[in-house]
Amino acid sequence: MMLFAQADQGGIYSLISTLLFIAFLLILSIPDIQLGFQMWRLSSIVEKELGEIKRMSDNARNKLIDMLKSLNAKDPQGLVDTLAEMFVIDPVSVEPIDIISRMRHLLRGGESKIKLLIKDSVPNADPVTISKLEVSAEVVNALNLVYKVVRHYINLAKKLKSPMLMYQVQMVIPILKRMAEAYSKAQDTFRDGKPVGDSLGPLVAARLMLNATRKWEPAEETVAAETIVEGRKVIVVKALGPLATVGRPGEAVARIVEEHNGQIARIITVDAALKLEGEQTGSVAEGVGVAMGDPGPEKIAIERVATKYGIPIDAVIVKMGMEEAITDMPKEVYDAAEKAESLVRKIIIERTPIGSSVIVVGVGNTSGVGQ
Repeated sequence: MMLFAQADQGGIYSLISTLLFIAFLLILSIPDIQLGFQMWRLSSIVEKELGEIKRMSDNARNKLIDMLKSLNAKDPQGLVDTLAEMFVIDPVSVEPIDIISRMRHLLRGGESKIKLLIKDSVPNADPVTISKLEVSAEVVNALNLVYKVVRHYINLAKKLKSPMLMYQVQMVIPILKRMAEAYSKAQDTFRDGKPVGDSLGPLVAARLMLNATRKWEPAEETVAAETIVEGRKVIVVKALGPLATVGRPGEAVARIVEEHNGQIARIITVDAALKLEGEQTGSVAEGVGVAMGDPGPEKIAIERVATKYGIPIDAVIVKMGMEEAITDMPKEVYDAAEKAESLVRKIIIERTPIGSSVIVVGVGNTSGVGQ
């Protein structure tokens, strides 16, 4: 009797399990329920990643606040909140006339405003400290923007009940999280005044400046120096170090060329460049054109003056990943500086006549690199 009872009980459990499974499949087959399940699954995945980005954003804010407090800044919390929401509106592009000058005016206006806000809060800070605070503010601003954009699309997908939009967020969020992680690490590097991967160009320029006969500042936060390479006068330009700044290399080069009445045999730009996945960090490549990740004003200043006087432009780049470009300079990039310098010297010797003048521009953030 007991055996029959156990058999009946087992059959009942099996029947119930089967019925529950069938019911579950039927429920999932209902479009609205299926849609809700998809949205729940996707949102749980992307919201977890959003939480990580939020954590990095908050951490960057707190670090900047601590920096300001250590300098006895006025209202550090209010200043950080203001800097985190700062923005620059692009100029009107429908009418392209004078768009570069308008862009230059707006970009420099944005830079000046950030400097003014920081100097007003910490009036006794030295230029190097000011530049560190500026870069830290840019990191906070960038992380805040990444977080708000991702949050916007997650909330929009929920509001519209759109799995397709949520799938798109899921696809791009690993890239955005990787970008956020790079910015988060960069804040510590710039705060400590260390060279970053993007300091490659200024490092090459600094090496060429070692035996300079004279140095001067042709533009704001930009230094130039004269040296001799195999009978050629070489004018080397870089951002003023060890500030965490890229300077104004385009304005400096344009001014130097005009001062020489266009008698410049060649302009050589040296910069870091983002590598493609699979390429080797520290690999050196040569090309033609202005190697510069500028939005437009500085780069076009060199192109215009070079075109005006028919001056050839060479580009020397050292490849690296995004994280390597804005965090501690990797050994592979540091070692590549010597190779890049050798290539620059080779270009000067092989492509310019003795007695001519050449301009070499070390493009990039000169954090931790003097001259």
